[in-house]
Amino acid sequence: MPDPGHTAGASHSDAAEGDGVIRVLLADESTRIIENLTKRLGQEEDLTVCAVAGDGDTALQEALRTQPDVAVVDAGLPGMDGIQTTEMLVQYLPNTGVILLSMEAENEAFRRAMLAGAREFLQKPFSGDELVSAIRRVHAYGQRKGTPAASPAADPGADAGADAGAAPSRGGKLFTVVGAKGGVGKSVIAANLAVSLGRTCRVALLDCSLQFGDIGILLNITAERTIADLAANNAVADHDVVEDVMVDGPGGVRVLAAPISPELADYVTTQHLRALIEQLRRTYDCIVVDTATHLSEISLDLVEMADKVLVVTDLSTTGVKNARLLQTVMGVLKVDPARFALVVNHRDGAGELDRAYVEDVLKTAATAEIPYDPNVVATSIARGVPFVLSQPQSQAALRIAGLAGLLASGVPGRGHPERDAAPLDPTPPKRRRRLGIGRSRSGQAAASD
Repeated sequence: MPDPGHTAGASHSDAAEGDGVIRVLLADESTRIIENLTKRLGQEEDLTVCAVAGDGDTALQEALRTQPDVAVVDAGLPGMDGIQTTEMLVQYLPNTGVILLSMEAENEAFRRAMLAGAREFLQKPFSGDELVSAIRRVHAYGQRKGTPAASPAADPGADAGADAGAAPSRGGKLFTVVGAKGGVGKSVIAANLAVSLGRTCRVALLDCSLQFGDIGILLNITAERTIADLAANNAVADHDVVEDVMVDGPGGVRVLAAPISPELADYVTTQHLRALIEQLRRTYDCIVVDTATHLSEISLDLVEMADKVLVVTDLSTTGVKNARLLQTVMGVLKVDPARFALVVNHRDGAGELDRAYVEDVLKTAATAEIPYDPNVVATSIARGVPFVLSQPQSQAALRIAGLAGLLASGVPGRGHPERDAAPLDPTPPKRRRRLGIGRSRSGQAAASD
């Protein structure tokens, strides 16, 4: 096994002291490969090998010691293999980008690499130029992720950190929809609420369930570009680019879709979202955000930024229990309880707790109660048309309209939506055919329903 750090110290000690030099760790069982890669990287003025390792344990130890910008890790390391090593590096050194090398077939190896947290994947054999380009790409991504474009969101971020309980109040209103349990209808309510608000407000709908967002399916839309593209290109604060990436949804709502693949979710950081929300506040009266079911730094940040947080739950024992736990977390974050609105969504009549009992457990009166109407909701989901458009006189649609009215009353210059207003055209606007995962997912949803 090669002596960790020896080659780097002998060959590049002077270069490592310079500005803009990318520090690289090489981890491969083969001494010959290590030597060849070190020699090739040594030909680049902006690259230096800061450490080498021949097994996973040594790779982790050397990474913790040297804090490299990029780690190039072979999947077949002895001891702790490359996948496990990658997972440990991502956990303990989040600022180190990982490139995973493998002899396996590209599709399966790529999937494993992305799940482990690698930023790039190279299948052996590869050229020296390919490795150099991959290292530079990974390093550039790390810099973008760590320092998002300067924007007016910087000050709001600082304010939020100083007082998490105080929501921003300038510009458009942010309504964050959360659910502490999957299957409670959170995304359906977010989509229909946005369309209902669109009767009287300029509305943006963000799908921030970044790994498995459903807004595209629920609205039958396909987005060629998503929030991940904005983040990857550091364009979250650029009004023109943001508008170009957003797509038209039914009822005049503008939609920013979730990434088309789960591994792309990691491109989006809380800094990106703060800059994006600040930008959207200048353009839209209302911003509705659907979030992931699990708690994360991103979902908690969206809660802290919100003018109103809509907590969606059904009346099941597990749903209410998780809603109570969510309240506890929000209390720890010192989020003002007055900013919460409880939305009770009936899914079926069997096994439901009494609403009054649930309100007593949660110490909160329900702001809205959506009745169980399987024909209305199931048909809406299957067709990809919000039920506030397809069946505006249904009880579910009327309750959503009432909730929208309460929220819109707090938007400057806007009023309550009229329940007897002429129904909007339930047919989504026709679009040209586009390539992307959204279309196929929509088709599968319709078929399964």
